Amino acid sequence: MIVLAEDNEILNRVLEYRLTNEGYDVKVFRNGKDAVYYMQKNSFELLITDIYMPEMNGMEVIRSVRESISESVPILAISSIDRKEIINRALNLGANDFVKKPFLAGELIIRVKKLIG
Repeated sequence: MIVLAEDNEILNRVLEYRLTNEGYDVKVFRNGKDAVYYMQKNSFELLITDIYMPEMNGMEVIRSVRESISESVPILAISSIDRKEIINRALNLGANDFVKKPFLAGELIIRVKKLIG
């Protein structure tokens, strides 16, 4: 199961479609708070999280996963902001990879396959 936390409805649909076509099960959330609640109660293979979302941002999601849910599940952070300090902060909190928006869905699929096969 891939957990996708992204507040952009169109991007959610595109990524869910592409990931599903690649054979992955995907659970989509429009904010970090709902995603964290789900991950606390269910197993998952990968988290893809936007950095800027309502209710709980991606940095808080990454921190929450690493501190109380899983130290090892791969995390892929995505954001339209590619400032070095944002990328470094996400990686230092525990993200395994970072992709700048806009990106090609195929690029994301390649990174997902590197993280979870």
